[in-house]
Amino acid sequence: MGNIEQILIEYGLNEKEAILYTASLSIGDRGMSELAQKAGLKRTTAYVVFKSLESKGLMSSFKMKSGLKFAATPPEILIKKAQKQVQELQSVLPQLKALENKPDFRPQINYFEGKQGYLVAAEDSLRVPNSTLRHIGALTEAHKIVGLDYDTKYYIPTRIKKHIFFKALYFKSQTEEEIKNRNQVEELREIRYLPEEYIHKTSVLIYGDKVVIFSTKKELITVIIESAEIAESERQKFDLIWDLIGNKNQF
Repeated sequence: MGNIEQILIEYGLNEKEAILYTASLSIGDRGMSELAQKAGLKRTTAYVVFKSLESKGLMSSFKMKSGLKFAATPPEILIKKAQKQVQELQSVLPQLKALENKPDFRPQINYFEGKQGYLVAAEDSLRVPNSTLRHIGALTEAHKIVGLDYDTKYYIPTRIKKHIFFKALYFKSQTEEEIKNRNQVEELREIRYLPEEYIHKTSVLIYGDKVVIFSTKKELITVIIESAEIAESERQKFDLIWDLIGNKNQF
């Protein structure tokens, strides 16, 4: 089968229809016996295929003195029919979308190994200006991976430029003096400290519809969960701790 027939099949014809149509185009007006021979089909089969093509507007027949002749419709009709089909589908697309059986939403989870995961999440958290980020956990552990300079010389300035506010729940012993001594108001950041008896080395970043879990340098994995419900739940938990601690131990 040639490339032309294959394209016609993709258009919507079956194999025999494609063969008979191209055969008819190549020899012009002919009787059924000659057309069937050209297409390599039995005469009775060719006639059945012709009737199918006729119903699709791709072939027709007419009487001559020499007998009944069969002819293919000009190929331009294929384009016009395809365009009409597209227009008809577009007109009912809203109704089709309304009928669509949408599956239950499943959270999208991305897993990274190595430093790259930290950087991917950090960059992603800076995409939306005028938003609020929430970070809970051990800051020094994150700096062991991406570096303090990345935070102070790139991440913080970029965040400030985009007017992204930063709420942090840290352990005082796991927060560098460099961060503690910076102007928190100017840097659009507020830190509240968690009780040291609950200290741990992992951290969680919450923003938009995403929750990011960062492991320690030893494991060096990052898990990004994209789910509006999970993100909202983690945001509520964060804010509960934030409110319970209050600003009495704010540095």
